[in-house]
Formats: sequence, structure tokens, C-alpha cells
Amino acid sequence: MTILGIICLALASPARLPGTNWFLFVVIISFIATAIWSFVYLLSIREAINFPINWVLTEFFNTLLITVLYTVAFIVQLSAWSRPYQSYYKNPNIAAGVFGIINAAVYGTGVYLIFNDWKKSRTGTTVQQ
Repeated sequence: MTILGIICLALASPARLPGTNWFLFVVIISFIATAIWSFVYLLSIREAINFPINWVLTEFFNTLLITVLYTVAFIVQLSAWSRPYQSYYKNPNIAAGVFGIINAAVYGTGVYLIFNDWKKSRTGTTVQQ
């Protein structure tokens, strides 16, 4: 997810149209959130902090929000650059929108997997596949 976010950042920067500002905002926010969650797992913060937090459910809602934001952002990005511009910047920005679609699908898959993990942890049973 982070590699796809870096590709989106590289292709859409600098923002030439207002829709690209929103797209880059969502990419950066999701990149930061994903980095924070990576550090939470890498440093075992979940096990070290004894707060009454349902970590899996919190990660689920975070990933769900990022998925929705990415979906809106790639629609805005592609619609902003779909006008008949004859610009050097059009093709990279369209490619950034396509990578945004891919990243939204990856985050959506993450939502599904985290939801299954939450269901499994809630019931204490394994999910049959």
C-alpha cells in the first residue's frame, strides 16, 4: 500500500488542478496512517499499552475510512484530468488516478481481511474458507 501511495504521490505532484490537491491530501493522510499502523505492529505497541482499545476494530474503521477517501479521491482526480487538456501533465495525473483505483482496491481488500480477523477474534473460532 505504501509503495502504491508513493507512486501516486510521484505521478500527481505537483498539483496543477484543484482536484489533484484533494487527491494528494488523501494519499498523504493514508500514507501517514499506514506508517503509524506499521509502527504499531512493528514495535508491538498493541501488546505494550494496556489501554482498553479494541485494536482490530480501530484498524478496521481506519482502513475503511481510507478506502472511502481513496475512492472519492481517485474519482475526483480522474474527473479533473479527463477534460480535453493538451498538457504534458495529463498522462501522469491520469496514471496517478489509475494507481489510486488500485490502492483503493488494496485498502478494500484490507478492510475485508481485517473484518474477518475481527470476527474471528470476537467469536474465538476459525473462519472456514
